[in-house]
Amino acid sequence: MLYETPSLVIIGLLLLATIAVVEAGILVGRKYGRNTWNNAQDIHTALTAAVLALMALMLAFTFSLSVTRFDLRKNLIVSEATAIQSVRNGMDYLAPQPKAQALALLGSYLEQRIAFLEVGNDPPREREAIAKSRSLHTEMWKIATDSANYEAPDAEVRSVQFSELTEALLKLNEVSRQREAARERRVPQAALLMLFALSLGSGAVLAYISGASAHPDRLPTYVVLCLVCLVIYLIIDFDRPRRGLMRLDSGPLRELVT
Repeated sequence: MLYETPSLVIIGLLLLATIAVVEAGILVGRKYGRNTWNNAQDIHTALTAAVLALMALMLAFTFSLSVTRFDLRKNLIVSEATAIQSVRNGMDYLAPQPKAQALALLGSYLEQRIAFLEVGNDPPREREAIAKSRSLHTEMWKIATDSANYEAPDAEVRSVQFSELTEALLKLNEVSRQREAARERRVPQAALLMLFALSLGSGAVLAYISGASAHPDRLPTYVVLCLVCLVIYLIIDFDRPRRGLMRLDSGPLRELVT
């Protein structure tokens, strides 16, 4: 549900909820907290520090999750580019006609892998790119596993070349499937909802203390909570590399286009 909702909409709603919580917290603090403020000031201060520490811990945890997943997707693009280059090198062992056919298939395969990255948040087109790339990989595999397609006259040499090319194709298939799986690895929705709840709870505590202390200065509270919302936006953006400001670079794959 959250993934299908635009990031700006989520943060906008969170900011509105934060404003409502802060204003309500100040009113409640003024009404119920002033009588006990002098006697419970130390307790209130300790509770505020505990809530802020808990929120900071949750922010760090979810930020780490989102950045780790973003880095994984980025590194797999480089790994796939390397695997494609290895396959291309292995095709040099083929005879001229099957080599030309295999290179044409590999070029189409590369186009589909770039398309899988650049289609954006469009599941049908993503599935189409995956299906086409797998079909092209199957065709390349058929060429690579036919010993008659190798140019070397010596059987032992052909065996070594056969092994290298098929291993390169197997590695390419493995990396491509890892990349497709990494596409679906996101920060758990429960973690994001907990983060939203903690940010609102922190705002409520800060606002209550502000109202109870008879100095309801809203500016520091709003500044802190706006910064928290900004960090949450970055967490969501890292978790959506096809939809926000953080985009994955197709450069390693495009460098292979000839």
